[in-house]
Amino acid sequence: MTKKKEKKPVFEALFQAGVCFAVCVASSKFINQEAAAFAKDYFIIINKCDEKHFKEHTFYPAEGYKQVCQRNLSADEIEVFRRNKNKFVRVKSNQDGRVYELKEHSFKDSYDSIRLKLGYKLMRNNQ
Repeated sequence: MTKKKEKKPVFEALFQAGVCFAVCVASSKFINQEAAAFAKDYFIIINKCDEKHFKEHTFYPAEGYKQVCQRNLSADEIEVFRRNKNKFVRVKSNQDGRVYELKEHSFKDSYDSIRLKLGYKLMRNNQ
């Protein structure tokens, strides 16, 4: 009888694989005369080329970005992020939310590097 492989928590899998990623916190609010509602959505973004290593954790293509995949975080995963916040640095913050990157790996630098490589390949193939 085969034993079913147990799924690792998403942060454990990402830290273990050494993948560059960012955690985004999107803030939304709805205010009218009768009520006010505030919400925060937490999600992880990774480069598309890294997604293949995490098939057990479903990542979806990010709207508007060809080379980025994202995954919403559950309440338990949000708590894991909060406990490990010392591993992250806030790189962007405004009224729409915040973006956190790993201290030792900049997601933006990684993303830009991959984009440049892909752009160079496209330019070379078109010549």
